[in-house]
Amino acid sequence: MKTALLLLAFLGQLGSAPPDVPLADPTPDFPLRVHLISARFGADQVREYRSLQGQMRGGPGYLQATGTYHGFGAGNLLGNTPRGFDYAFDCATPFVENRQPQDFYQARWKKQDERLEILMQRVGSDHDDVCELKLAMKPHPFSDAEASTLRNNSPIPRTELWEDPEVAFTDPDPDYPVHLHVLTTYRRYGTARTEGYGTANLVGDHPQGLDYNYSCAHAFLVNTQADESFQGHWVKPGQLLEILLQRIGSDRVDRCELRVTLKNAPYPAPSITAETPAGRPVLVRP
Repeated sequence: MKTALLLLAFLGQLGSAPPDVPLADPTPDFPLRVHLISARFGADQVREYRSLQGQMRGGPGYLQATGTYHGFGAGNLLGNTPRGFDYAFDCATPFVENRQPQDFYQARWKKQDERLEILMQRVGSDHDDVCELKLAMKPHPFSDAEASTLRNNSPIPRTELWEDPEVAFTDPDPDYPVHLHVLTTYRRYGTARTEGYGTANLVGDHPQGLDYNYSCAHAFLVNTQADESFQGHWVKPGQLLEILLQRIGSDRVDRCELRVTLKNAPYPAPSITAETPAGRPVLVRP
């Protein structure tokens, strides 16, 4: 505990570097074009690490300064076959979202459909930086309406432990026939588990709203596209629902059990939703 407090106190004294912007000069080594719709980042934080032995026994991990910036967001891969993606990152320098429709970052694949590097430039300088993004690809690009729901670029608080949030696993799994469209989410990272709550809709022939909360090894993001959902199955009908999660930048699949309370009718899909710096869902104007 004393070590954790000392780390937090030390990190609280660190300054935050201004974010980079897209490098405008064409660079042949970065042939891809990506338009980043949102970019949330936090400054030099602590990350929780778990030893293999500790994780197997279910015990707590330990805290260590990352020396980097971390964050997440959404974007579109441009070109002949455009596709949307969610992303997460840990890099030495943060970056801004693309602030004009025609703006983009030059990029190149590190691992097809899982990781790519973007080329950035420091404001007021000819110095360039590179950041690797971990991706979870979408079947189609974000529409303008969907993009408007994601343009929340407020900082991530310095005080919370950081672990990349996960997204919906989209490969069909017949053992998980329930489909859940998550509308809002709030999460808090702890020393061993992540706690969260929010609202969602069961989709299908008989749509129904629900409230949920959870305590799982990993947090997750809202569904960022209108036709996207989490796959689940009932552990206890109407009360406990297990959903499939995918780690961003990986094909690793995780599971999280939600405690739920069903509503009489589905929630209306919020036209513009996002998260506050503390993770609380609010309405945001584009």
